[in-house]
Amino acid sequence: MIRCGAFCFAVDAEKAEVAAKSARRLVVAGAKLRVIDAPRSGAREEGKIVSLDYAGSGLPAVHGWLSEEGQGEYSLLSPTESGLEASRDYSGTRPLYFGSSGSWVASDHRFFPGEEREQLPRGAKIHVTSGKVRVDTQQVARFEGTFDDAAVRLAALIRESVRARVTGKRRVAVAFSGGLDSSIVAHCASTRTKVIACSVAAEGSTDSKVAREAASALGLEFVGAKADARAVNMELLKMDLPFEPSAMDKSLWCIYSMASRLAAESGAEIVMLGQLADELFGGYAKYEAALRRDGEAEAGRMMSEDVDQCGMRGFVRDEAACRKWCEPRFPFAQKEVAAFGECLPVSFKIRDGVRKAVLREAATILGLPKETASKPKKAAQYSSGLMKLLS
Repeated sequence: MIRCGAFCFAVDAEKAEVAAKSARRLVVAGAKLRVIDAPRSGAREEGKIVSLDYAGSGLPAVHGWLSEEGQGEYSLLSPTESGLEASRDYSGTRPLYFGSSGSWVASDHRFFPGEEREQLPRGAKIHVTSGKVRVDTQQVARFEGTFDDAAVRLAALIRESVRARVTGKRRVAVAFSGGLDSSIVAHCASTRTKVIACSVAAEGSTDSKVAREAASALGLEFVGAKADARAVNMELLKMDLPFEPSAMDKSLWCIYSMASRLAAESGAEIVMLGQLADELFGGYAKYEAALRRDGEAEAGRMMSEDVDQCGMRGFVRDEAACRKWCEPRFPFAQKEVAAFGECLPVSFKIRDGVRKAVLREAATILGLPKETASKPKKAAQYSSGLMKLLS
């Protein structure tokens, strides 16, 4: 297995040379450029593989993380009996693109700058030789237990997801705002290894105070960085995304890039983020408004669309922001956690006017202080003061 910061497959040597030249400009911490021949399928030469390797040899090539137990966050290039196949994990935490001409696939859009491309949906596979795309259409059965049953099950799934991500790590970091999602991740990780809470906030913002207090309540080591106009402008100069970034994209890029750098400077081996919890468990005010206005079906539809969009945009942005400093991992994106969240009724997620109700109950089961589990909080781009800086 090749564990790499990025990979691409090109059908011919000329394409591979383009990719290799582009790869030399990519910033992926600790990775070395390599170009190898792809395996043959029958009498056909499959082409060239360009990778930015951390370690390993031979396919499959994994951009991201894949455990021996099968848990992971990845774009994957692997051989099959009929040729090469590329795939994304269930939640789409790592990007995967294919050329409109059918001549390449890549886990980073910058391998082939300026060329027309499409992004594979989350959980999908593409047969590289034929270009045939296959999406996992397995329907998740609606959960039939009680609210309390769901909270107990969710707590166990989150605990296991975090455990798998920190196993073997001596120091891990969490991009920490002091809110529910990052507090759950940090607390679960702290039962297994040393955790550093990394916070980025503008002076005078909510997070500049709340994050430090929450870290202290959880017994975590805390490191913080003050975001100001100069720091934000420096971060935005490094932003390189395959879509036009919104103000929200810019603010979150700055938060997670700076937090990941803090993690690396603090000696952390990975940095974990609480992404996808809001989309899975009804964290945004717009879901509550849709529920009141149009009912459960509409609120549920909005959540499902946003989960899909995370794979096409949110994770692409946040993984790119982090990985030049420290490898990111997303515990709520683990298939078992995400699929369970998708199968829960909206009434478990928004209950008696409380958003993320089932996740808050799971947090108390996991041992979070009740005040932390129940305290409402604005989205990070607002509570950190970054949106205000950008405006």
